[in-house]
Amino acid sequence: MKRLDQIIFKNAPRILLGAFFLCCSCEEKATPEEPSAQNPGPVKNSTPVKESGNVIQKISTKPAESTEAAAETGEGIRFMAYNIENYLTMTRYVTGGGKVSSPKDPKEVAALVKIIVDEKPDILGICEIGTEADLKDLQQRLKAEGLDLPHYVHTGGIDSTRRLGILSTFAIAGNHSKQELTYEINGHERMMGRGILDVTIDLPGGTTHFIGLHLKSKRELEDFDQAEIRLNEARLAREHCDVIFAEDANARIVLYGDMNDTRKTPPLAMLMGKYKSDTYMGDVFAKDSREHLWTHFWSYQQQYARFDWVMISPSVYPDVDQANSYIADPEIWNDASDHRAVVVTLKK
Repeated sequence: MKRLDQIIFKNAPRILLGAFFLCCSCEEKATPEEPSAQNPGPVKNSTPVKESGNVIQKISTKPAESTEAAAETGEGIRFMAYNIENYLTMTRYVTGGGKVSSPKDPKEVAALVKIIVDEKPDILGICEIGTEADLKDLQQRLKAEGLDLPHYVHTGGIDSTRRLGILSTFAIAGNHSKQELTYEINGHERMMGRGILDVTIDLPGGTTHFIGLHLKSKRELEDFDQAEIRLNEARLAREHCDVIFAEDANARIVLYGDMNDTRKTPPLAMLMGKYKSDTYMGDVFAKDSREHLWTHFWSYQQQYARFDWVMISPSVYPDVDQANSYIADPEIWNDASDHRAVVVTLKK
């Protein structure tokens, strides 16, 4: 018979597992105590302009020789969704008081690059990137550490500070991103903050849409309800998916990003659609090494929540390698970002 202390030690992570709820802003950071856990030169890229609807988007056109190399690894296609927390130049507080306009701290950048390189994604979907130059900077740093993701798209909405980006081993077949999307609240027209990133990539399983979102944070506004803004943005994103499904009932869609909301909330219900329908966007339900589900830590309130999601259409579901899909939880996660990345592996 096993000793009692051995049994308790073995099952400690399960005993200590908790649920974490939160109202969140994604702009504050401190080193937390994790619950029940231990705690280059310019890129030579041509970027021709390509139209998507009424909006001008930028899409890179690097040679696609790396596509074949990735397809030959036999380890599946690794997609990583990651809010990289303000990889941009902005006003920041400095030690000792005061503020200064500066890029992301070099130590945070080094930790971020290490986490991404260690996970070896074939496709990297990003929230909270700054300018196109910032995206190229990250791309070059990853390449210098052995991870070459030569193809990219950079886009966004009315928020000119925090944008969306995607880096890929595979060539971008099409860019269908939307920047100028509007909705109304109490008769007032508003524009979607970060827009919708939508690219198609030709994978062994078929041409697949990767749709990236960064919905409104839970930070309150004087004139509008942040929850209502988030719901309207989710509705616009769902309508975008429905247009794709209307054109192809078997469309392959991977919908991902920082939704700034949790399970069973109206925005998530809106994005997922009708349960078990032909257009239902199902949750991959990734967990970390301790079977925890949270992806974000809000230092101000010392709260944890699952804000980062990867959802898939019915046609993609059979391709998901659940055993190799998870929340990345290296010890240095909080040195890089206040979010943890979600990794989803698609079978070839």
